[in-house]
Amino acid sequence: TGGIPLGNSISNRRQLIAAAALALLLGIYHGMSGTLASGWLVFCSVFFVCLPLPELLATWLMQKRVQQQAESLGVSLLRPQRLITLAEADTLLLPYRDILTEGAPRISALLSEGMSQAGLLALAAAAERGATHPIGRVIYATATERGLRLPRVSAQAEPAHRGAEALCTGDTIRVGSIDWLRKEGVHFSAELLTTADQMYCRGESVVALSMGQRARGLIALSYDTRDGVRAVLSELSHAGMTPILFTSSAQKLAHALAKQFDITAAYGNRSKKNSAREAQFLQAHGHIIALLDVATHPIPIPADTADIHLLIPSPQATESNKDTELGEADIALPSIAALPPLLTLSRRAATACYRSRRIALFGALLFLLPAAGALQMAGGSLMPPRVAVGCLFLLTVLALLPIRKIR
Repeated sequence: TGGIPLGNSISNRRQLIAAAALALLLGIYHGMSGTLASGWLVFCSVFFVCLPLPELLATWLMQKRVQQQAESLGVSLLRPQRLITLAEADTLLLPYRDILTEGAPRISALLSEGMSQAGLLALAAAAERGATHPIGRVIYATATERGLRLPRVSAQAEPAHRGAEALCTGDTIRVGSIDWLRKEGVHFSAELLTTADQMYCRGESVVALSMGQRARGLIALSYDTRDGVRAVLSELSHAGMTPILFTSSAQKLAHALAKQFDITAAYGNRSKKNSAREAQFLQAHGHIIALLDVATHPIPIPADTADIHLLIPSPQATESNKDTELGEADIALPSIAALPPLLTLSRRAATACYRSRRIALFGALLFLLPAAGALQMAGGSLMPPRVAVGCLFLLTVLALLPIRKIR
């Protein structure tokens, strides 16, 4: 369930106890049916053959090699045992900001009704003064850069994942998503709604401004697309990991981004509750979910919903706040470009882990028969402890061979 079998200390401890118990039982049997010396020989031989030493050494070597390879990719394995879960993952949930795009958004279009474009931008910036959301900060910064005079507002608020609202000369000013404003009873003209659809289809984010119960205009924002991200997503798809886009933005924008970047599925207008339900639905149908999150723009899905949590830390993260930012993440990536080689590394590690375990298990079962005195029944002699130690050494060498292929 997400752990590296060879790295499971509980399993190794149980195997050690089982080896001692089996050796003791067989030793007592031979001691009672033969001599005390033969019982002692059987006990030592069985115990040495069944020791979990091959698995322990294979684990240690595998973790060292995986750690070195991950560091060369700029990846931090915060929970190395979760790497096997990544090897099994077949679905990747991701946001679009700072994954498909880079840099801050910029205002690409203004459409106003009943006021000038400058008035629209100034009123929106006044409501967004002190905003924490990147779009709100861009609106405010653009207005101040253009030297616009901002009207006085009061009772400002910034509802999570919605926008901003404030009071201006007795009217409620709202800046945010069209869906949110319509839920608040704001009326949109047909022209504004048609234009908003066109903006979404161009891959632009859209926020609307309302005064009272009437929409007064639209602000379109666009991002620079990240170089090479489409090739990375294609590589992941060919590797058997299906990317799915999740965003709290409009569904039409999500579809436009999915078409632009050739993503299989995209879900917009997603709250945390709806996103978690969708992820659980995928898991219920047998999918293993990897969540790729960005510290600057977290995806609207609870991290504990996914089987493995990948995180891209913010470039501004310092040593003092880095641990807080990483939180419960399993693996930290420098960018999505590091994911395909990390996925390949995880699958090689999983394959090597499986082969090493099989070699150790079947080898121990093979040598257990002569160690338990099976050859004595055919007229042979008991296995000396030094031969059992040699068998253990041979098993250890054979179990280490698959680990050498991790690169």
